[in-house]
Amino acid sequence: MATHAIGIDFGGTKLLTAVVEAESGQVVSEVKKRTRASDSANELIARLSESIEQAIEKAKLPRKRSIAGIGIGIAGQVDAGKGMLLGAPNLGAATINLPIGPRLSKVFDVPVALRNDVQIAAQGEARFGAGKDCDDFLCVFVGTGVGGSLVRNGTPLTGATGTAGEIGHLVIDANGRLCGCGGRGHLEAYASRTAITKAIIGDLKRGRPSILSELIGEPDEDEPGGMAIRSGVLAKAIKQGDELATETIMQAGTYLGLGLASAINLVNPKRIVLGGGVIEAVDLLFSVAANHARREALPTPAAEVEILRAELGDHGGVIGAALIGASEGRT
Repeated sequence: MATHAIGIDFGGTKLLTAVVEAESGQVVSEVKKRTRASDSANELIARLSESIEQAIEKAKLPRKRSIAGIGIGIAGQVDAGKGMLLGAPNLGAATINLPIGPRLSKVFDVPVALRNDVQIAAQGEARFGAGKDCDDFLCVFVGTGVGGSLVRNGTPLTGATGTAGEIGHLVIDANGRLCGCGGRGHLEAYASRTAITKAIIGDLKRGRPSILSELIGEPDEDEPGGMAIRSGVLAKAIKQGDELATETIMQAGTYLGLGLASAINLVNPKRIVLGGGVIEAVDLLFSVAANHARREALPTPAAEVEILRAELGDHGGVIGAALIGASEGRT
């Protein structure tokens, strides 16, 4: 009998929940919802529970034996042992010290595994995607923020507190822009979709001409997750030769490349897997980042490292999460 597990990708702008057949990585059903930074802890748990119920119903699995476990990848810092979300800057104050694992385990009576979202996505890419033939790689996802995960000898390198690989919080500009975590000069404040959105909106408010004025209407830069400008809109503007969109993406790509160069010098990975909504939609961001990473890193590791796009797209997170959830269910 096939093993099914729930995989959840809980990001700064969306909640994607899926029933996944663990052995094949096949997504059987999925439910997508918006996330809200204004949610209370109880509302957040209720939203997760509702999405799980709906995914099970869509998959047409018998409720009593439907799933082996639940895996959750979330854009924040976690205590995997306790199933505790320690904090997620892009998801509001209710996420601080929130015992998501124990609370959902009590509702569904199955094991629940909680990990950082990019650690989870890296698991999916390692098994079924761009990392499947490589046991030594760095996975970096660009979306609402910039997240990272290291895989060494086929195993995630989590570090002493589970936060190893957090490339988005490398300092690339001393005393620079304020990051969502409260620090200054972090990569995330320069290369994430949130940072790109803020930079573009600032120029639009100063009257700089751009086709983006028509494509996005009246943007709200304070909307949670930097949703004012979607990745597809950025790609469309660049394709039409918009100077502002092109310039902003090139700047973000340069900063992302600097962060990648530092990671190449520090951990010397065989491969870097770049993913996330902005990377998927905007070819220019990928190419600029890859070029600058090779240019700024030490020559020998720069010449040897492969820089590839993630292969699983939107499903990378839920597939990786389901793999962890299924594994927890077998122990």
